[in-house]
Amino acid sequence: MDMISNLSDDLLLKILSQLPTKDVVETMFLSKRWKFLWMMVPKLDYDDSVYEYFDDERVEYRVFREYVDRFLVLYKSPVLETLKFNLGCWLSTTDDMSTWIRFAIARRVRELEIYRSFDADDYSFELPRCLYTFEKLVVLKLYKSITLDVPREVCLSSLKVLHILSVHYKDKNSLRRLLSGCPVLEELVIDKSEGDYPPSLYVIMNSLERLSILNEFHDTGEETSFVDEKLVMNVPSLKYLNYVDIFDLGHLCSSENMPELVEANVKLVCESPEKLMRSLTSVKRLSLCLYGSMLQHHIEFYQLIRLELCGCGPKWWNLLTWMLQSSPKLQFLKLNKVL
Repeated sequence: MDMISNLSDDLLLKILSQLPTKDVVETMFLSKRWKFLWMMVPKLDYDDSVYEYFDDERVEYRVFREYVDRFLVLYKSPVLETLKFNLGCWLSTTDDMSTWIRFAIARRVRELEIYRSFDADDYSFELPRCLYTFEKLVVLKLYKSITLDVPREVCLSSLKVLHILSVHYKDKNSLRRLLSGCPVLEELVIDKSEGDYPPSLYVIMNSLERLSILNEFHDTGEETSFVDEKLVMNVPSLKYLNYVDIFDLGHLCSSENMPELVEANVKLVCESPEKLMRSLTSVKRLSLCLYGSMLQHHIEFYQLIRLELCGCGPKWWNLLTWMLQSSPKLQFLKLNKVL
């Protein structure tokens, strides 16, 4: 008998959890020992990119959908740790995803990740309302062509990690309602480089420890309505901040002090960055790329030990001089992209 088959079921299930679900199912043919083991694997990862959508997309997607449906019907584990979907076909629908998510909720899923690489507004699908009140969910990651139609009542009382990258929002208050229903959230990543997003973003969360806000939208010369943006942050427990916004349309960034902040990466194009900079005075490690004058402001970074400064902006040496004068404990300095 081979050595792998001598391992315990728990250890075999951990090994199977590292494989794509399609490969996991095929292990049932190895021996009687493996015949039903695949039904108990705690992590499921479905990827429709393994199907070739060339001849008849509808037929190929139906094969994928039926495959997922059959697997979930036969699945036996009472608790599903992780469920992931990578959907590239435009035929995937709200109904399909609602069926699969309801199954995951019935199995008390802890981590749900949906990546929809087909990016077109006409084919963006919504998530079922029951997801927004599922109290066992710990990790939720959503990517691209997904529309957040967030109900008034949101209760994600166990959610600690939330990633929402280049998704669409049903209305301007959808994101605010979603965040208000996450009382213990520790990590938040928002990428608004693509897709629609609310003009005002309010991140007011006492529990948050890691925050990333990304906007690397590039001007195409077309008329845009993304003007007078507002970002308001009140995150007193924050330890890590990654804030990148390189597209200046007159946005306003307002932030309360972050006394627990240890590390920050800030790349910002903004006429008045002083409100954000004043909230970073407790930071120890700072990577900074700033378009905007700070010379007229007096701010002390009393805890700053390590500074990486980008020299790609106009009059970057003025920013360097200002930072050196404002950082009495600085020990390490690195200059990047110096012109």
